[in-house]
Amino acid sequence: MEELVGQGADTVLLGPRNLQSLAEKLGTRFTPYEAESTLDYDWSRPEGRDKHGLGPENGDDWFHRRVLAEFAEVDRAARTFRPDVIVTDSFVVGAGLAAEKLGVPWVSYVHYLFDESADTDAMYRVWWERPGTPDLDAYCAWWDGIRAAVGLDAEPRRREEAPWFRMSPQSTFLLGHPHLRRGHRPLPDFVSRTSLRPWDERGHTEASTAIAATASPRPRVLLANSSAWQEDFDLVLATLDGLRDLDVEVLATVSAAHPLPDTPPSNATVMGYHSHTEVMPSVDAVVTTSGYGIASKALWFGKPLVTVPHARDQHYVADAVEKAGCGISLTWPPEPDAVRSAVQGVLSSDSLSGQVSRLSGPMPGFASAGDVAADIISRAGRS
Repeated sequence: MEELVGQGADTVLLGPRNLQSLAEKLGTRFTPYEAESTLDYDWSRPEGRDKHGLGPENGDDWFHRRVLAEFAEVDRAARTFRPDVIVTDSFVVGAGLAAEKLGVPWVSYVHYLFDESADTDAMYRVWWERPGTPDLDAYCAWWDGIRAAVGLDAEPRRREEAPWFRMSPQSTFLLGHPHLRRGHRPLPDFVSRTSLRPWDERGHTEASTAIAATASPRPRVLLANSSAWQEDFDLVLATLDGLRDLDVEVLATVSAAHPLPDTPPSNATVMGYHSHTEVMPSVDAVVTTSGYGIASKALWFGKPLVTVPHARDQHYVADAVEKAGCGISLTWPPEPDAVRSAVQGVLSSDSLSGQVSRLSGPMPGFASAGDVAADIISRAGRS
């Protein structure tokens, strides 16, 4: 958004009302969702979860309602603001469908890691699989049903592109570190990897800012479980226990709704949500359940990782981190002694330190923020 505004684009941010302050900071116009209650789901809390503990119960019905609401919101905003291009998160499925229905060029971005060699969409396989039906047949029928619900014909793309049906066939950008990937199938022509400086929201207190601004006389370890709720708090407890007598400083950020320990070890600070991009420059290693966001941030800032994957795309991320030579992976459930040994290993390894340093910062040969903005603007002349 900053690059688009800087290149002279007239932009409008559509989203929940809590994004208004961000829009003001970025210098863009803002229009809120009208049906925010339909679109709202608190991913940080355990209530109303499905059988996998990964998302809302009755996921298929919830997803269809959400897509219809997203479609209506984007259709309304587009008819008001008459955009030349629509840019959307690939998770906001209704936005891409609305752009297609309206005949407006659109660009999508992907902020998670998935198996690029798979036959179908990973999100479908987690929540809406149809046992007993071949994956590809079931997925295409499911997807065409979603398209029909908003008045679109069956998907015109080839079935071989099924993993990309939610993404724009005109231009799609893969966010995160470009050297973290799953699968070796060549990317479609409309898909590009990026190397963008990471960003996240600031926390609600100044605690992390104060810590980030203070040099530590001993190694500092950032500990973080998933920001979307899952039963992964054992990693926090095991790490605090395993490192309590080690000569390190532990900074633990717990974003989802978990009960924080009343008396953490003397070498640990345990907080709620805080910006990882803010504290990452001041840490020496990262212990995490292997979220794609924090792994990408760690590599950007040249920090080795101890990954302990639990669910979602975390096993993909942990595997990618190890293959990139940037960390040590442990199996679930985490054991304090294993975490301690792994942290000592990444802090003392010259090879890990050298590799994460080589992969830090912007990577040559991949799209920058300026490249992405230029591509988006170029779409305006192709409608």
